[in-house]
Amino acid sequence: RAGPGFTNKDRLYRLIDALPVGPNWICKEMTLQGDLKDSDGQALTETLEVWYRDPVKCAQELIGNPMFRNHLAYAPERVYCDSQGVERHIDEMYTADWWWETQSNPDLADGTTIVPLILSSDKTKLSQFRGDKSAWPVYLTIGNLSKEVRRSPSMHGTMLLGYLPVAKLDCFSTSTRSLAMYQAFHSCMRTILDTLVNIDRGGVETTCADRFKRMLWPILAAYVADYPEQCLVAGCMENRCPIGQILPDRRGCHEACASRDMKEILDLLDAHRAGTMSNELKDRFRALGLRTIHEPFWRDLPFANIFSCFTPDLLHQLHKRVFKDHLVKWCTTLIGEAELDSRFKASPSLHNLRHFKNGISKVSQWTGHEFKEMEKVFLELVAGGVVDDKIVRAVRALMDFIYLASLQSHTSSSLAALRSALDNFHANKQAFIDFEARSPAHFNIPKYHTLEHYVDLIFKFGSADGFNTEWSERLHIDYAKEAYRASNKKNYVVQMTQWLSRQEAVDRFTVYLEWLQNGEYVPLSQSADTTLPASGERLQRPLPRRTAYKVAATHPAELRDLPASTITESNNATCFISALETFVQHHGSRVAVSSEDEFNLYKQIEVTLPAIPEVSSNKLKNVIRASPPVSAAPRRAPEAAQLDFALVHTGEENLLTKGTALEGLRVAHVKVLFQLPEDYGLRTDHPLAYVEWLTPFRQPDPVSGMYIISKSTRTTRGIQHPYAEIIDANRLVRNCYLSPKMGRVKDVAWTSDSVKELCRAYFVNPYKQAGHNGTTLKN
Repeated sequence: RAGPGFTNKDRLYRLIDALPVGPNWICKEMTLQGDLKDSDGQALTETLEVWYRDPVKCAQELIGNPMFRNHLAYAPERVYCDSQGVERHIDEMYTADWWWETQSNPDLADGTTIVPLILSSDKTKLSQFRGDKSAWPVYLTIGNLSKEVRRSPSMHGTMLLGYLPVAKLDCFSTSTRSLAMYQAFHSCMRTILDTLVNIDRGGVETTCADRFKRMLWPILAAYVADYPEQCLVAGCMENRCPIGQILPDRRGCHEACASRDMKEILDLLDAHRAGTMSNELKDRFRALGLRTIHEPFWRDLPFANIFSCFTPDLLHQLHKRVFKDHLVKWCTTLIGEAELDSRFKASPSLHNLRHFKNGISKVSQWTGHEFKEMEKVFLELVAGGVVDDKIVRAVRALMDFIYLASLQSHTSSSLAALRSALDNFHANKQAFIDFEARSPAHFNIPKYHTLEHYVDLIFKFGSADGFNTEWSERLHIDYAKEAYRASNKKNYVVQMTQWLSRQEAVDRFTVYLEWLQNGEYVPLSQSADTTLPASGERLQRPLPRRTAYKVAATHPAELRDLPASTITESNNATCFISALETFVQHHGSRVAVSSEDEFNLYKQIEVTLPAIPEVSSNKLKNVIRASPPVSAAPRRAPEAAQLDFALVHTGEENLLTKGTALEGLRVAHVKVLFQLPEDYGLRTDHPLAYVEWLTPFRQPDPVSGMYIISKSTRTTRGIQHPYAEIIDANRLVRNCYLSPKMGRVKDVAWTSDSVKELCRAYFVNPYKQAGHNGTTLKN
């Protein structure tokens, strides 16, 4: 075994520094002269350092990386779901409109390959213990790369372009400091992007990942940022729309927002600088809410219109602001904090779904994950608990909007549904004001106005998941926080750039070694199905009639040789014996089922769900539990039984679900998963499940839009009992989240452990299942 080729860290660093590296780091100093003076009457100054890399070289690095060979596009495409070319399919950037429009620009040389640049910037704290230490990274990726690669930190499909200086600007007075900060931001960004301005008209010759040489033209296409950063980039006040011209007091209206005219705005800034503003121009300047940034960084960028570059932001705009900060707050006012907490506590548990066992008012730290988990159960908890149906319709409309906007693949129909959801919200939103949930009495909220642009932006750039600030915040860990921890905390930016260069060199060399060993580097899982939908496919597609599943190879010791009487009691499987008698008789056996017969049980069954491009390119694992209660033990609290609802293949006709993902399916309560004993003399190809059926899907509730089902019963000799059956486990499709149908006040007897047995009517939750068939449950 060979030993390491170094004896100390200095030797290791020299070896790493000798490896090929990417674009070099550049540092430029900028000196700002403030409006404050020192004791000698001299103007105070402050020197800023801008660390950056050449964006053209970064774009060449990405498009020329052999690792991305199978994940790059070099030209726009039109993709349709039907042979008539009516129903468009939009997901990646090359399927959207921006690339088509820019490629057809007559000023672009023939044969030039566009490289759509996607920038992102966001200030972040570097340490929880040193609160004054911050970094302001600027990231760069390209629209030629697939979204999956851009989003994956381990794939390195997004590069750190630079660090903007985080300065206090103490040389400026309080009244001028904000404007000086805006000017400094634009000056720094202008320095970073300078090489984009001076590209030769024919483009830059580059060897791409597929080994072909192309003339590339990197063009700023999109800028991913939260709302305050968007206003900073656009040079407008934060009470304005950075995309359009709508006035602040009209933002809550459901009306068109005319796009900002870049030429007009530059002319206004020039007139302001020259002091030639007429009263009419001053009024126009104020109406557009402009800041006096005379040299915005985007002034000379070829083919770029900064006001058309802003993208949807699922994390900050939808999950955090629209949902958590506003909608949840309004509904809490209407329902009451204690009552809403009680409803969350009483929600039934489900595998891979967070249960807010203490309610939501006690959550101390909110992240995007918590927002999304709340959204999965929010509508049904609000339905019935508010005073007016219009509020439920408004909540439903916003939840539909959030889930439709989050789709990873769109069609013309899904975008029409997205627009319809926004229409429905505006048609019902006044109820929040009428019942004093929203104060002040208007909806001039920046994040709610931004929803007006979502459909157009998705048509322009592709699905919103490719531009989510969630991925840029994740990059802070690798490109800012980890780099800072590796420094000595003094003069740390230069150390951070050196550390990152070494990390990139090691990553590049690792990929090279794997290529030498295997002949090809395979960055993504080959099991992932990334095939585009074939002609004629829609968002609604039926699930397979038989399910791929997995159960434990051996039965847990505590679930072996359990008498039928014990199973009946512990799993509340009241008709287990009679259902088993019917099953064995139906299969031609004359074995007499006894309450003393012993069975081996499974705790759960794991189902493999098919990949659906609209929500994920990966196949997902879905767990259906049928676990009996666990008794208390030393240092272990007792656990209630975990008995899940599931969608089951029945093949029965139901006109309401025909043509949807629910066709041929029905909900059942899975209470026992077991193997038939050998002494029964019956051979079964699959494990068996004892289920208690719920009623078939009926007309959805007109207010909430959700299906309402109840427990199905049968009457034998005048005694009512659950409609129960023993079925093959391969008929189980996936778990299904049912929420109890609550009234204005939740039943005090309902808890998370007891509600499945005590409740009689349930909402079929369309959002927990949104990972696969949830977007069609209400259709």
